[in-house]
Amino acid sequence: MADRMSKAKAWQGDAARATVYWQGGDPRWQPRDIGPLTTTERADVCIVGGGFTGLWTALSIKRLAPGTDVVLVEREYCGAGASGRNGGWVNGWDDVLPKLISRFGRDAGLWLLDASRRSLDDIRDTVRDGAIDCDLSFAGGLTVALSPAQVDGVLEPALLARDLGRDDLIRILGKDEAVAMSGAPAAEAGALILRAGSVQPALLVQGLRRRAVAAGVRVYEATPMVGLERTLPAVVKTPSGSVSADKVILASGARLARVPELRRTVFIIPSHVVATASSADALDRLGWAAGRPFADGRTAVHYGQRTADDRVVFGRGGGRLGYGGRVIPAHYHDARESESIVADMHELLPATRDLEVQWRWGGPLERTQHGIPWVGALGKYRNVHYGLGYSGNGVAASNLIGRTLASLALGLEDDYAQSPLVSEPPTYLPPEPIRSAGARAVRSAIERCEVMEDEGRRPDPVSRALRRCLTISMPKGVTLWRRDEMD
Repeated sequence: MADRMSKAKAWQGDAARATVYWQGGDPRWQPRDIGPLTTTERADVCIVGGGFTGLWTALSIKRLAPGTDVVLVEREYCGAGASGRNGGWVNGWDDVLPKLISRFGRDAGLWLLDASRRSLDDIRDTVRDGAIDCDLSFAGGLTVALSPAQVDGVLEPALLARDLGRDDLIRILGKDEAVAMSGAPAAEAGALILRAGSVQPALLVQGLRRRAVAAGVRVYEATPMVGLERTLPAVVKTPSGSVSADKVILASGARLARVPELRRTVFIIPSHVVATASSADALDRLGWAAGRPFADGRTAVHYGQRTADDRVVFGRGGGRLGYGGRVIPAHYHDARESESIVADMHELLPATRDLEVQWRWGGPLERTQHGIPWVGALGKYRNVHYGLGYSGNGVAASNLIGRTLASLALGLEDDYAQSPLVSEPPTYLPPEPIRSAGARAVRSAIERCEVMEDEGRRPDPVSRALRRCLTISMPKGVTLWRRDEMD
């Protein structure tokens, strides 16, 4: 492993910019009119967070009730967080159908599946109608098993969909087709999600912001929330102003883990990404098509896409945990993680070995035990709502969560407001320091298991047992935080 990483480091050289390619390398990305809140404002709804969740919520509110006065505040600029840093997969919940059915039951699970597919329609229509230049393309989503141990997990959604009469969701690929489409010689089998694709995520955020402003949403960037009064109306405090609103929507992704009631509901982990030099020939040899992103069957999933300018964007989930739900600098830039990801890319996808790595970046995400987001409410008056728990799969799911938050903010009683996603936190993690110590042990066990399985060996009993601890929850009452604490 050390030799692989040293080679990867040498190939990156000093040319690999520690910057998000989607933002620093695409001239179409041009943030405009960034201005902070410096006054006291009144609104019907105040949204905290200018990523996909916040912007889809704002747009959904304006579509459902155009006269609603909406203010959105963002700590940096719209898309500064996960929404502008991710790998650009755009897919519904076809590939998590077993989780949906297991967790919510057949009818509710299928409703969520269809709702997620309606979100794909909305994304497509919004991009088209708003003339958003973001390279959105739907050519399917490719998931491959890179060891025999991954085959069952990769094929399970397709087999369940077939049993439920939904053959239109996923096509099963044999070994030869999986190898040809993925460029991974180790591929054992694959699944092609027929309704999926890719996007330049930062440009989608930019377009949604423009649409929100045009709809009358007042957007204030460089405006972090520094306090929240859970009164009626609620008050969002910022360094130089405040917003008083009947309803507040917290849409800040990983940073919501610092809200006391939510600290034990998610892990904060990074996902790191690299982007190579442009080479259409290398991408053709790899077998990757534009608009058809790639992923493997690991828990710490590898993912990637072919960009519109013929680069490989390749990433992996996992890395240093944020103690106590904190976002740390290593979540954004971690040279060792980048080197490891490049080494993985070269090993899994040999056609990338001659491509110079020119960009590297990361970003924090909130990981739940079950991998499905939920929508909840805080405070005595239940007038503070939030959406949380995308677990690295939020580009399309944020549309569904935003639509749900809009219904709650407007007091509607439609299917979205009564969705099975609207609930109290579904699981609770142990308090610190047990949580971080346990998470490190489980993560190491998962890595050991998957490396051994890749090599065709059976993992040891201890590692197998620790891997199963990923889904262990603890009672809500086991806590070490003070309810009045928030930073």
